[in-house]
Amino acid sequence: MDGELTMLFNADRRRNRDRRGAPRSVATGGVRVWFEDPARVTVDAEWIESSATGFRLAHDSAALEPGLEVNYEADGQRGRARVAWTHVCEGRRVSGFLIVWAARSRKIAPIRPLRPD
Repeated sequence: MDGELTMLFNADRRRNRDRRGAPRSVATGGVRVWFEDPARVTVDAEWIESSATGFRLAHDSAALEPGLEVNYEADGQRGRARVAWTHVCEGRRVSGFLIVWAARSRKIAPIRPLRPD
């Protein structure tokens, strides 16, 4: 019985561990996100955090759905990213993005694009 409890406990710890590979940092300020559908759709959002491979934004748009590829621009940063997920909490949406392409900027550390599959 003790062996079963230990195995269960260890499995739970692995499941809750943060498995993201790139270190994240808190980010603040506004971000403009847009895509064509077929007309241009623009979303004003706010940074939550960013890393070399992605970022999280808070926004009010139901249009940002998982799988959608968007353009983004803010404070010297610009590029393309894919929406990975969106959560709704207390009427506000938060989306996670994977960077597909990013322009280099002298205001931030360089962001490297994801490796192609």
